[in-house]
Amino acid sequence: MFKSLSLLYFVSMMICINAFPLMERGVDVGSALQEVGKVVGSFTGKATFFKPKEEGGPVGACGPTENNDSKIVALNLHQYGDANKKSDWCFKKVRITYGDKSTDATITDACPGCQEKSLDLTPSVFQKLASFDQGIIDIDWCVLEGENCSGGSQGKSASSSGKNKGKGKA
Repeated sequence: MFKSLSLLYFVSMMICINAFPLMERGVDVGSALQEVGKVVGSFTGKATFFKPKEEGGPVGACGPTENNDSKIVALNLHQYGDANKKSDWCFKKVRITYGDKSTDATITDACPGCQEKSLDLTPSVFQKLASFDQGIIDIDWCVLEGENCSGGSQGKSASSSGKNKGKGKA
């Protein structure tokens, strides 16, 4: 019994001693743990657009009913996780930027065909950034509650009309 308690004490002390240098070096362990979950941050990827009712159904992976006018996006499956479950990303508000235009939307769906760090936008969100003729655009996006992303819409909104030509998956 004494040997077991001594071993437990020794292992506990080694864990504490090894963890101390992280704090001493100024590493914010709480922030580091949040980054592991990847539900914060800024990303660079591609954006496409989809019509929820015609492409996948009117109910997203996170649960709510969505339509072409919803200010929502589908997150790439790599970041989203299991599309059959609600992700930690569900209902996170994001800011999407293309050139000098930005718009905000909410993650409510998963995009199995999207590349890592990419988003699939509803037509109403996509048209605030680019013409439908472009189909795929390079974007920067961030989670609004993250350190490098602040609340409220920024940039200019595009007002364009067009038809879905050559839409691809990001």
